[in-house]
Amino acid sequence: MTSRQTTAGQTDAMKYDIEADWVLLDTCNYRCGYCPIPHEKLGSKIHTFATVDAWRAAFDASGKTWLAHITGGEPSAYPDFVELCEALTDKHYISLNSNMSNRSLIRFANSIDPSRVSFINAGLHLEERQHRSGVDAFLRHAQELRVTGFRILVSVVATPSILERFEEAIRLLEPIGLFPIPKLMRGPFAGALYPNAYTDADKSRFRTYSRLAREFYREILSRIDEPPSLGMLHDDAYVDAVPDFTGRMCEAGRKFIQLEPNGDVFRCGGKDRQGNLLDGSFVRRLRAEPCNSTHCYYFCNKYVAPEATGAWTLPRQWWSRLRGGSSRVDG
Repeated sequence: MTSRQTTAGQTDAMKYDIEADWVLLDTCNYRCGYCPIPHEKLGSKIHTFATVDAWRAAFDASGKTWLAHITGGEPSAYPDFVELCEALTDKHYISLNSNMSNRSLIRFANSIDPSRVSFINAGLHLEERQHRSGVDAFLRHAQELRVTGFRILVSVVATPSILERFEEAIRLLEPIGLFPIPKLMRGPFAGALYPNAYTDADKSRFRTYSRLAREFYREILSRIDEPPSLGMLHDDAYVDAVPDFTGRMCEAGRKFIQLEPNGDVFRCGGKDRQGNLLDGSFVRRLRAEPCNSTHCYYFCNKYVAPEATGAWTLPRQWWSRLRGGSSRVDG
């Protein structure tokens, strides 16, 4: 069981059986150069595979309580986005990854119970946002979510040019009481492969701003029992290399799954299909098994065997020290 503390100081038990990394849609209004989704997918027409009621029924029919991490694409652009979140948070929990561009987030802020939302990752894609005159919308929506009681973290994909401009992002967010978290670049970008392509100067800036971000969010995080699933506050642990979890025992398939827009369920990284949530054929694994794929090291860090050790477990160690105990996920 995990728990969180609301802004009113009340403890709300957030007990769930399984977490889904749910790509709700591929469509997005941004075209960030570092995005791994092909531009033709980002520009595709939004396709809804089920009604709000059908999605709710599918999650409920599993007999489990879910924490659904809703991502994309840009999920706030999904038709009936707020209604979908309302339906799911009746019995389940959600977290959200958003670029804060869609006006539906104002309705979300005033319709959804913050105690049913683990966290919101607000992606400040600074260069793309300035090209599209989206800074004001970001600030307005992020501020509304913060003041209505949602736990919101702001991340900035740390390209070398953004690391050089990071103080600009700090100044931009200061009036609304938020702070940017540098998010590790992974994979190809501008003819180089990251994080290997980071220079010593890039790494130094990255580590400095990560430390400042941890200090900024420390007080907020010290009041909760489980860290946000996206451990961006600790990406400086990986500026030299992304961790490899291959062969380590992992709860993916049992406590965590990858959920596609059409309801298909995979254990992790698009491998080992486990049925479809919408048609009722999803079968949950019975036990932990060795890692055999590459997905997102945030979830890997959360669901790999808790007794594992190594440099890549630094985020878990930091959280344990902050809480004065264990950060293990039970259930």
